Parts: sequence; structure tokens; C-alpha cells
Amino acid sequence: MRIVDLSQEIYHRRPVPGSQMPPAIWTHVTHEESAAQLRTTEWSFMTMGLIMSDHCGTHVDAFTHLDPRPGAEAIHEIPLERFYGSAICLDVSGVAAGARITRADLEAALARSGQQIRTGDAVLLYSGHSRKTDPAEVSVFAGLDREAAEWLADRGVNNIGTEAWSIDRRTPSEVPPRYPAHMVCRDRKMLNTENLAIPLELINRRFLFICLPLKIRGATGSPVRAIAVLDDAA
Repeated sequence: MRIVDLSQEIYHRRPVPGSQMPPAIWTHVTHEESAAQLRTTEWSFMTMGLIMSDHCGTHVDAFTHLDPRPGAEAIHEIPLERFYGSAICLDVSGVAAGARITRADLEAALARSGQQIRTGDAVLLYSGHSRKTDPAEVSVFAGLDREAAEWLADRGVNNIGTEAWSIDRRTPSEVPPRYPAHMVCRDRKMLNTENLAIPLELINRRFLFICLPLKIRGATGSPVRAIAVLDDAA
């Protein structure tokens, strides 16, 4: 068994979409301050303060994120079993940034993988986007069109994972923005996990995917520490 980290780092003033607040991280109590308060030189402690969006860094959306209707589940109301299970990784890196990932793209990627989508699977989409550092490039990415998202939902997919800010495409010229993949997730109760960091070794593989959210009452999403558990002997 081997654990692979799929999470992007959260740090002070990390670039985020315009709809979110950049994370603020600061030293709340230093070792020197706590030692002075405790009046001892034998030990001390340090703590940090955090302010950030519930969609900061690698995160999973709750259904309340885009569904104002009664009964939509906040993050603390979604069963933990939804964040733990079998997954496959498909390579969609050939789709250009700003373009739509189509059903045909997914069907071709699945055929290349040699895998099958099973009911309850998470499907992670490798694009290489998490390796981009130029702000102009980070904010433009490919995303699923409605038919592609419906195709995944029709196959019983539990969770869609992407390396980009969103499972929907993002282009500066699209005003107002449209979120067809998010709408499918809302209507079909399919989770989506964004801002993953997917390594090449996961492409075309099956593995255990875990992305447990924080238990934040009423939150519309939560940062997660996403991991893949690989059985290299299989």
C-alpha cells in the first residue's frame, strides 16, 4: 500500500477566483509570547490564525453551494461514505485550456485507460493544470460541458475531480459565466472536488480515493486533504 498526496498547498494570499477571499494566515501566538505568559523557559507553544473561504485550495463542494432550495445538503450533512471509495483517473490533457471537455473526449480517454466506470466511482480528470504557475494561465482552463457531465452521472459516478478551480471551463470572455457541469452535479447529486494535484502515475489507474471534508456546520464546501491509496502489488 502506498499513499499519494493529491492536495494543493494552502498558503497566505494564495491566488483564488474572484468569487472567493484569498486565505490569510498569520502567527497568533509566538513561542516567545507564550513563554512570557507562562513565566517559564522549560516549554512554550505557538499557534496560527486562519481566515479563508470554504472553497479554499483542494476542496469539495456541498450541494448548498449552487442550490438554494430547502433540503440541499451543507457539507456537514453529507454522509462521509460519499468521500471515500474507488476511483479511476482519465487523461484529458489534450483538451485545450478554455475549451469544453466533451462526452467524446471522456469516451476516448476511458478507452485509452483500459478501465471501466463502476457505479459509485470517483473519476479524476488529469489535465496538468495544477503544474501551471503563471496567473494568466491558472485562471483559464478546460471544463466539462453538460453532455459530458450527464454521461458521468448516467454511469453512477459519485465524485468528479479536477485540477482546475472548477469542473466547468473558465475563460475571461465568458460573461456571464455558465456552469453546466455544476448544474448537473446539483441536479444529479454528484460531488465535485476541485484544485487537485494529480501526478502522472495515477493516469489510467484504479485506486482508493479519500477526500474527507471538515465538519463545518452550514458550509457550502470544505478544504480536504485528498489522497490516493495505491496497491502497487495489484
